Formats: sequence, structure tokens, C-alpha cells
Amino acid sequence: MKLQHLLLFVCLAANCSSLCVAQETTNQPQPEDATTAMLNAFKTHLIVMFGETHGNKQEYDWLCKLAATPAFADRVDDIVVEFGNSLYQKSVDRYISGEDVPIEQVQKAWRNMIGAVGPVSPVYPQFYAAIRNANLKRGDKHKMRIVLGDPYGDWDKIHNVEDLGPYVTNREQWYAQVVKDEVIAKEHHALLIMGAGHFRRQPQPSSGRGQAGSNYVERELRAAGADPYVVLFGTNAIGGYDNLDRRFDAWPTPAIIALRGNWVGDLPALPVLTGGEVPATQLKLADAADALFYAGPRDSLTQLVMPRSELDNTAYGKEVARRFVIQTGHEGNVLSNKSEVPQYPRPVPNVGNSTAQSAPPPLRGNINLTLPPRPPPQ
Repeated sequence: MKLQHLLLFVCLAANCSSLCVAQETTNQPQPEDATTAMLNAFKTHLIVMFGETHGNKQEYDWLCKLAATPAFADRVDDIVVEFGNSLYQKSVDRYISGEDVPIEQVQKAWRNMIGAVGPVSPVYPQFYAAIRNANLKRGDKHKMRIVLGDPYGDWDKIHNVEDLGPYVTNREQWYAQVVKDEVIAKEHHALLIMGAGHFRRQPQPSSGRGQAGSNYVERELRAAGADPYVVLFGTNAIGGYDNLDRRFDAWPTPAIIALRGNWVGDLPALPVLTGGEVPATQLKLADAADALFYAGPRDSLTQLVMPRSELDNTAYGKEVARRFVIQTGHEGNVLSNKSEVPQYPRPVPNVGNSTAQSAPPPLRGNINLTLPPRPPPQ
């Protein structure tokens, strides 16, 4: 009798009392300390793609601690971020390396993002500062670099949707090109950070242009010879907003969980990755990513927002309001009375003045979608 047949016979004869339980155990997820898991991923991959949730406090608390971990800084050359306008790469290089750069110049990198709608979350300047501080503590050792992956649009020259169109349309293309030029060509180790929708694997859309969730960036990097490891931010929401899976509650946080061959990988991807805001499709988590980053139960997660004092009647607040009209086609309230809010509040109908649910309108057909030549970095 073949071994597998014998095992099946024993299992059935014992009413699956012991051997079957052992088989089921092999399908249990193995949550791993997030920092340890990230360091292990870099032992086998030059590039780790981390799909973030915008503005999340718990996520960026961990990312700042990761940056301060000597073993991470020893191994990683570049951190390529979505939340940084490439026009300001020179200033950021100086700042991150420890030079004395006026913060008013450096903050243009995150405040002048092309892809941001509304004021930028404080988690992003905190992360820049964490990388700078980590480099300062390393003395003469290898330094990390923040590479800016957002297109190089100059908001001083953007007055309407026609001016904005080329930069918005080419966001994923530009990000992928930056990684190819600054990371792959130099054979660097790099952590890539971008919204989870940009890194989520799913069938390629009919359009050849990069779209959120089209996996465009990863496909471009693989075509250039890279073998990325994809980690996406997720929660314990597995269906509708009220459908939470309590099996997650026993996990230590923050954790990273490999998705192959366990019940977590079999969960529907979209609810987990959006806090239950997007309904399930046939896409499973194991098909969407290699691993899941879990910072805690969905309802424990919070988002940091820019306080009203930095926006109300300030030059930046007025500029954000101007950009909002260009990006969405209508005026909106960009002020918040709180500095920390739930990451995934219960969905409510969009009444037309909420920044959280706003999105740029469809670009008009006569817009030139080719990026203009890149100006010298500032």
C-alpha cells in the first residue's frame, strides 16, 4: 500500500482524531513579527513592495521603528515612496543625508504630491524624519535614501485639469520608471511604498495604461528582471462592513503573514484590503499578494489628519482648497476638527463635500497624456 493511502486509511479509521488535526494545523497561518518578517524577506529578495493604507498611524509607527532598526538600514539602500514629488529630489537627498535644509523647502516633497487629494497626513513627514534620524545615528555607515516616486508636476504651473492630466495619468508609469532607474539598474535593495491598490495583483485590465489594482508596477519591474515580494496592508474585515473575523484577534501586532496554503490566503481579498468598504469578488488574498501586513483589528485603526490650525486661513490651506477644485471639479471641506480619526468609519452616502471619498473626474479626451520633459530637481 502506498504511504499516502496508508495515511488516509489511518486517518479515517481514527475518525481523524490525531492525524487529521495535524494536517489541518499545517494550514494555519503563521503570523510573524513584522520587523523580523521584513528582514527575512530582504534575505531572498532585492525588492519588497509594501502596499500601504494612506495616513494610517499604526502602520507608520511601525515603519518608523523599522527604519530605526540597524539590520534594516544595513540591508536596504532605497525607500521609494509614492508620497514624494520627484521635483524635489535634490532637497530630500540633502535632508535625508543629514544636511541642514530649511523644512519649508523639504516639505514641498510631500505637500506638493500630484496624487494627493486634500491635505497630506502627518505620518509622511514623520517617516521622512525617521529616515533622516536613522541615517544621522549611523555615522560613517551605509545610509538609506528616500527616492521620490510621484511625478514631477509643479503646482505653481498647474491651473486646470488640462495642466494636471499628464501627471495624474502617468503616476504608475513614472513610479515604475524611477524604480527601474534608481533601484534595478543599480542592483540595490529597496523597500517600495505605495497605496495598496497600486500593488495588488489582479487580472490585467483591458486598458494598457497603469490603473490602480492593475499590477502595472510589479509587471514592469518583473519585465526588467526583478523578483519583488509583495506585502499588502489588511484588516480582519472579510465581507461587508460588519463581517469581522475574530480569528485574527489572537495574533500579535504588528505582524506579517505569508498567504500561501492557509485560510487567510483563501479569504476574499478586497474586503480585507479595504476594511470591508469594497465587496468581495473572486480574487483571493493569496492571489493578490505574497503576504499580509496586519496592524490590529479594523476598528482599532486610526488615521492621522492635518490639524485645522495648519490649514485654516493659511497659505497652504488655501492652496489645498485650490487644488481640490482642480482635482475633483467642485469645492470641498478640507478642514478637520480632529487630528486623529477612525481609519475605516462606517460608510455614509457621499454628500459631495467630503474629501475622504473624493476622486479626480475623468480626464477629458483632448488632454495631452504625455509627460512633459523633466525639469532639473530642486
